[in-house]
This record gives sequence, C-alpha cells and structure tokens, in this order.
Amino acid sequence: MAKIRTVLGDIAPDQAGVTLTHEHIRYAYNGFQNDHRQIWNVDSLASQIAPAVKSGRDDFGITTMVDMTPPEIGRHPELLAEVSRRSNTHIIATAGFFPQVDGMGIPYHWRRMPIDYIAEELARDITEGMVYDGKLTPYKVGMLKAASGGLSTKQAELGVGGRHIGFYEDRVIRAVARAQKLTGVTINTHTQPMEYKQRNPGIELLDLLEEEGADPSRIIIGHAFVHPNLDQLLAICERGACLQIDHIGIPWQHDSADELDELIADAVCGLADKGYIDRLVFSYDRFFSYVHGAPGEPDLLNENVPVGYIFESFAPRLEKKGFGKAELHKVLVENPRRLLAF
Repeated sequence: MAKIRTVLGDIAPDQAGVTLTHEHIRYAYNGFQNDHRQIWNVDSLASQIAPAVKSGRDDFGITTMVDMTPPEIGRHPELLAEVSRRSNTHIIATAGFFPQVDGMGIPYHWRRMPIDYIAEELARDITEGMVYDGKLTPYKVGMLKAASGGLSTKQAELGVGGRHIGFYEDRVIRAVARAQKLTGVTINTHTQPMEYKQRNPGIELLDLLEEEGADPSRIIIGHAFVHPNLDQLLAICERGACLQIDHIGIPWQHDSADELDELIADAVCGLADKGYIDRLVFSYDRFFSYVHGAPGEPDLLNENVPVGYIFESFAPRLEKKGFGKAELHKVLVENPRRLLAF
C-alpha cells in the first residue's frame, strides 16, 4: 500500500492535503555546533518556529511541508518532530547533500565513502531513521535530495563526464539515484538559477540521475523558475520529470518579488497550456529559522516571506491569467500527493 513517510510516521496519501515541497525548518552552516553564540535547545526553538508553521495550517490549509535541509546544513530530527507535534503539520525530512560550493555541502567523511556505501546509508535514513550526534533516532526520511551548481556569482566549472558537476557531487548524486532504486522515494533537487542563463543545468542533473537508473517521473527539478525560460522548462518536462516553482514571493536574484512573480506566473501558465500541469509543484524555500553567519547580518529574503503569500498574492495573479482554483488544487494537493507516496 502506498504511503507518505513523515517524521512522526507514515500517513495515507489522501491525508497530505496542501503541500509545500521545499522549505527549511532550520538552516545553518556546518560548524555552528561549536559556536558559543549558537547554544540552543529543541524546546525553546520549537516554540519559536511552530506558531508560524501552525499559522500556515490554520489560516491557509498547509497540511504538509517537506523540509529540504540535509544534515550538513542543519537538519535536526528531534526539532522537526517537535515542530510537527506542536503545529499539527506533517513534516517530511530529507536525505542527501548540498553541492560542494565555497566550503559548503558534502562533508569530508562522505567524500571518502564508496558510492554504494552512501546509497545504502541514505536508504537507511528512510527505512530505519535518521542518525544524529552518533545516535539512531526514530524519525525517518521521506524525500531524497540531489544538488548541483556553483555560486550565484560564479558558474560551476566543467567537471566529470563533460557536465558542470564536480567529482564529489557526481558521486553523491549517483548515490542518491541508487538510494531511490532501493526505496522508491522521490528525488527533489537543487540547481543554481544563474546557470540557466548559460545552459540547462536541470537536464545535466537529469542525465546523471537517469544514468544510474533513477525514475524521471519521480524527480523534481528545483530553482528552475528564478530565471524562467519556457524552452528549458519544457525540455525538462518532456524528459518526464517534474518542476518545482519555488521562491514565490522571494525575489532571489531579482529586484522585487513582483517582478519575479510575474515571470513565474507566465511560465506556469505556459506549461499548463502545453499540457504539463501534472508536472508542477509549488513552494517558497522559506527559512523558518536561520543561523546567521555573523553578528548583525541582515535577514535574508527567505526569512521574511509571509506563510500565506501563495494564497493571498500569487494565486490571484495566476487566476487573472486563467489558472484558477482547480489548477491550484492540482499543483498544491494532487501532484505532491502522487510524488510523495511510495
């Protein structure tokens, strides 16, 4: 029987409801664990985060969120579980890695491991539970993450196999594909938006995942709508993969949310007109808690988007273009329900 795996246990697909497929309950850079200014406890942090998540459920019907935070950038199993309990919201955790960019991403331990070893450990996150601080927790994963790309100011260099994917990224992406074959869980992805101005990094990532036997119908390409190019988006859909419309209300690499929202809305309607509405999911990429890199660092755009922005601002924009309530239900309920079930 198909199920969706949340941190508090499996649910039936029809229990998922409105689902955001790429959020971050807590986002932190590796190394914060040894910072005197970053001492915290689950109870107090959950009490800060849960009200915003609960507001999403109570006020806008957001029943399920996928937390796309891998371990090296702050995934904390008990915090995810406690926020889920306090907000009455289903939270789905992720196994995988951020790209090896500017010292972030794949930790040295994992760079040393064989691909099959990594794949088996990712699968164990799904089947047995996440490990934290040397201990096995009862909280399991329901999504896999594959990631590629350079910095927003720098294109990724040409790497393994003629792709703009580095040596260690290539290995862990292959491991993610193999973990999917072991478990059947969907793969969600990070690509660098600026790179779509030069080529189609979503296709490069798909090529590598499929080379290892991943199912394209269970792959979501993320961040491809920050600089939307309809031909590139159609090429991804034609390969059988899905697209995540994220950064709604977050003007990443743009001057304003209004500017980006209009570009995204046109692309969404263009894809729907071409018959690809069943390949779309929506999200913010919101940081509900973010560990700042230095004292006085300003809030990021990801921290400030209102949890109801999709419903209060973006949906009316879409509706003016002919993308109404039935279409919104498709991308917020039906499509994620299908992708999360395994």
